[in-house]
Amino acid sequence: MNRKFFVPVLSVLLLGGSAALAQDKPMEKTDEKKVTTTDGTMKYKGHTVVGTVKEYEAGKKIEVLVGKKTRSFTLDSKSVTTTVDPSVAVGTKVKIVESKDANGIKTLTVNPAS
Repeated sequence: MNRKFFVPVLSVLLLGGSAALAQDKPMEKTDEKKVTTTDGTMKYKGHTVVGTVKEYEAGKKIEVLVGKKTRSFTLDSKSVTTTVDPSVAVGTKVKIVESKDANGIKTLTVNPAS
């Protein structure tokens, strides 16, 4: 598979979904998409959460209040590539995107919600 082509496609999928998620309302959404490329059909799985940080231990874990539910995420897993914006703190609104590409590579991104 051509990674030079896959990364831009995945970026478009994530950025395309961000316009709909760029709201301050708490929400949780799961996506499962198939992308057809010149290399064939690839699967993308993603889970997006928008909420308020309830608890945060840098490099360890984060808990986010989504409506009335609390969602927890582990930030120190060796099988997941994790990126956390330095401005994330308790009380801030964040957007967390968990994804897994066709190669099984998992990522977790935590950014301030806009």
